[in-house]
Amino acid sequence: MKPSDDQRAEILSHIRYEIEHCFFVPAHDQNNAHLRESVYLAMLIHARNLLDFFESSERRQDDVLCSDFGFPAAVVPIDTKERKRFNKDLLHLTYSRLRHSHDTKPWPVLALLQPLAVRAVDFVTHIISRPPVRADAEELKQWSALRELMAGKANGATG
Repeated sequence: MKPSDDQRAEILSHIRYEIEHCFFVPAHDQNNAHLRESVYLAMLIHARNLLDFFESSERRQDDVLCSDFGFPAAVVPIDTKERKRFNKDLLHLTYSRLRHSHDTKPWPVLALLQPLAVRAVDFVTHIISRPPVRADAEELKQWSALRELMAGKANGATG
């Protein structure tokens, strides 16, 4: 399936949603372990979606790929053991989880998100400079605002 110009224009808000919900931590009670876990789990699920979006060079069914926008697919430099966690621990209940101790169980969110943020900032910049045909002007304004918000994300900023 090759996406049409209309599909590429219409999917922009969905891609922006994934980026926003991956990198911007909503206000929450850090002392509430369940709430904290829920917030970071949601961020990591969006990160996993973006990882596939940025790295996949072959479409499965109707997947949206960064290459649909003229942005080349490339491996995001995430540590091998952390990548394994994305594949085995995030959305699967596996015996591989037994490898973790109390000290290694917490997700290294910054180590996972920082390399992905660099790629996301590059993509946001790409969309602003080369918007898809028929892209809505208001949507493109929101991409510009997102670029401003993400300025520090590629350098390890949080929140």
